[in-house]
Amino acid sequence: MRELASLWIGGDLGAMERASLNSFVRVGHPVTVYSYSPISDLPPGVTGRDAAEIMAGDKILYYHNKRKPSPALHSNLFRYALLDKTDAAWVDLDIISLRPFPSSDYLMGYETSESINGAVLSLPRNSPTLRKLLEFSPTTRGVPPHITGARRLKYWLRTFGRGYPIEKWAWGSTGPKALTIYLTENNEQHHALPIEAFYPIGVNDYAEFIEPGRWQLSDFGDATFCLHLWGSRIRKTLQERHDGQPPAGSLYAEILQTFA
Repeated sequence: MRELASLWIGGDLGAMERASLNSFVRVGHPVTVYSYSPISDLPPGVTGRDAAEIMAGDKILYYHNKRKPSPALHSNLFRYALLDKTDAAWVDLDIISLRPFPSSDYLMGYETSESINGAVLSLPRNSPTLRKLLEFSPTTRGVPPHITGARRLKYWLRTFGRGYPIEKWAWGSTGPKALTIYLTENNEQHHALPIEAFYPIGVNDYAEFIEPGRWQLSDFGDATFCLHLWGSRIRKTLQERHDGQPPAGSLYAEILQTFA
């Protein structure tokens, strides 16, 4: 069974992350969580390891172009280094596994008809796409690869040919946007599984996870390996509208109960 791995930056795990890890263990995947400090509440069957084995943590990389800085930038660069240094496949900790993942060298899926997401990701070490993604580093300056044409020229002119520090790039620039572009340029996009494999409920429909009666786990057939919960959006909506608690009868409530 394919080993899975992820990164946790922060203190204790939340209910969503514990459910995610329990779901991997339940379907039989060995799973490792890397962190820069010990995690006290890892579920049984989950291995903890020092994240510095993969990528230095003396400076956690944050996107600083949002109201709330996000370590998603560090997570993106970490996952590419992980794929280069280990045999594990990367998984975000808002992924709920419904059945074992395929064991193929390429493991990824379309989020939309045009975008490939890296919340579940494996690329062979000799993948041209992985080699390009590994070029991103904490000291990278430039223009994100998805910005093209006159807009790209404007960015270069505005910065006198230096480009922007990677922390100032737009959300997703080193994630799905770069992944999709490089896979397409290198003719590797055909390895991506269809939308229903990993993202049957898309990011724009995330509220369906917390809508009572909308979905049940039994609604998802053999073509779906997992569900991506779009964690930051669900957490924000629950805090703003539901006092932080998942509504009874919602798919998210069922997930937390099933994989507690």
